[in-house]
Amino acid sequence: MGRIRKHPASHSRPAEDDIRNQEVLRANRELAAYFKGRRTEREARAALKIIKAFIRDREHSDPAARRPLPIAGAVRESSKAAGSRAAASRPRRRLLRPVAPRPALVPTPSTPLGTGPSTSLGTGPESREIPPKNDEE
Repeated sequence: MGRIRKHPASHSRPAEDDIRNQEVLRANRELAAYFKGRRTEREARAALKIIKAFIRDREHSDPAARRPLPIAGAVRESSKAAGSRAAASRPRRRLLRPVAPRPALVPTPSTPLGTGPSTSLGTGPESREIPPKNDEE
C-alpha cells in the first residue's frame, strides 16, 4: 500500500500555494489552541504533520526563490486591522471605584433614630459630631 503524496509547492501554481498557505496558517492556529487546552492531542498531531510537510517541501526549494512564510506575511498585513477589530468587538470594561463603607445606623439609647444632628456617611474626623457653639460672647 503506497502513500499518496501531494505535489510539492511550486511557484508555477499560485492558487495551490495560497491554499497550502491557508492550510498551514489553520494548522498553526490549531497547534496554538492545543497549548491553550482547547484542542486534543490527536488534533495537535495532525496539525503538526501539516506544518512539518510544509517545511520539508520548503527545504527542497532554492533559498533565493522561496516565498516568505505565510505567517510573516499574514501578521504584517493584518496586525493593525486585527487589533482594531478585536478592540472594537470587545465591550469596554468599566473601572469600578471602591465604595466607602457606610456606618451602621444602629439606634443607641441616648440618641434614638430621627433625633439629633443628621448623620453623615463619612468616617473621617470631619464627620464627627461637633458640639454647638455658645452664643453668650
